[in-house]
Amino acid sequence: MLVLVRGIVGDGALAEDIVQDAVLAYLQAASGGKNVSCPGAWLMKVARNRALDAVRSAGYSRTSGLEAAWRQDSGENIELHLGMRERVAQVRAVVQELPEQQRSAFILRDVLGYETDEIAEIIGCAGDNVRQLLSRARKRIRQYLLENE
Repeated sequence: MLVLVRGIVGDGALAEDIVQDAVLAYLQAASGGKNVSCPGAWLMKVARNRALDAVRSAGYSRTSGLEAAWRQDSGENIELHLGMRERVAQVRAVVQELPEQQRSAFILRDVLGYETDEIAEIIGCAGDNVRQLLSRARKRIRQYLLENE
C-alpha cells in the first residue's frame, strides 16, 4: 500500500499516515461486522482513494516521485535489474506523466505484482479496462524509451 500511496502523494510521511488510516478503517469495518471478501484489495482501494483525496483537497504535489517508493518498499533495486541508471530515471519520468489510472494500474501490476482482477477492484473498473490501461501505459513507456535511445 505504501508504494502506491507514496507514488500518488509523493510524500513519505503523508503516505504513512494514509496507510495507517486505511488500516484503521479496515479494522473498524471488520469489528463492525462488515464482511470483506478480499482484505488486500479492499485496503489498497481505500488507501488509493484517500491518497487521491489528499492530493485533490490539500494540493499536495508528487515531488518525490516513485524513486524512493520503488527502492524502499519493493524489496528490489530496480536499477540492478535493469542495469541502467539512465533508463530507470527515464521510466520514472514517464510513469509520473501517465494519467492517474494508467499510473496506478502500472504500479500495481508491474511494480507490486497484483493480478488484473485485484487491480480492477482497487481502481474501480472492469478487468478489460485494466488490461487496456496497462497496454496504454506500457506502450507510452516503450515509445518514450525508443525515442530517447
